[in-house]
Amino acid sequence: MLGPSLPPARRFALAALACCTALLAACGSSSSGSSSSSSSSNGGGGGSAAPAGGPVTASGSTPCGGKSFGPPLAPKDAPGDVHRYSAAPAMQIDSSKLYLATISTAKGDIALCLQPSLAPNTVNNFVVLARNHFFDGLSFHRVVAGFVIQGGDPSGNGSGGPGYSFADEPVKGDYTQGCVAMANAGPNSNGSQFFVCIANDTTLPKQYNLFGAVTGGMDVALKIAQGDVMKSVVVRQQS
Repeated sequence: MLGPSLPPARRFALAALACCTALLAACGSSSSGSSSSSSSSNGGGGGSAAPAGGPVTASGSTPCGGKSFGPPLAPKDAPGDVHRYSAAPAMQIDSSKLYLATISTAKGDIALCLQPSLAPNTVNNFVVLARNHFFDGLSFHRVVAGFVIQGGDPSGNGSGGPGYSFADEPVKGDYTQGCVAMANAGPNSNGSQFFVCIANDTTLPKQYNLFGAVTGGMDVALKIAQGDVMKSVVVRQQS
């Protein structure tokens, strides 16, 4: 499955962006601050210290910041093969609640604030796959410096998915640094692959379902290299 293509102007600017890598990392570190360090140390999804698997309070400047989230959601209606579904999942989320996803890597944790108000079907899709351990052990198979990190493909080469596709939703925002959106292979071909913007990508056409943003661990996201593994992805519902 294809992800967003680097616009021509951005391709031209990559040489300059490469020179600014240290600056980008510094900006990510200062913006995420204590949220990234706490998430890396306790696995709490960018929240304050809590027992493993317990409730957390999210940090960061996203809508999740300062809000409480319950324990990780247990699997529900999981298929026998967690990487193969016969159809898109039924609605499981409460669209009035926010969701906090924690991606654990060897370099630390990345906490995502998932917002149903942006794209309810897309948030539901991610929540269902995450709670059923679809993403555990998968890699970031595509990393473009100064642009995006992309993962969620069980084949590991960009061609795989969960066995179904679902429709596009209106994009209610811009692709700025930290935004989380779905990769696709064309209209209405969303599946399991997603990307995180690691720079402002506001020139991208609004063709990729935007459904959340990094709320902790942006400094970790900036360190991700191609092949880095998502050891686990857990998701919590707002209390």
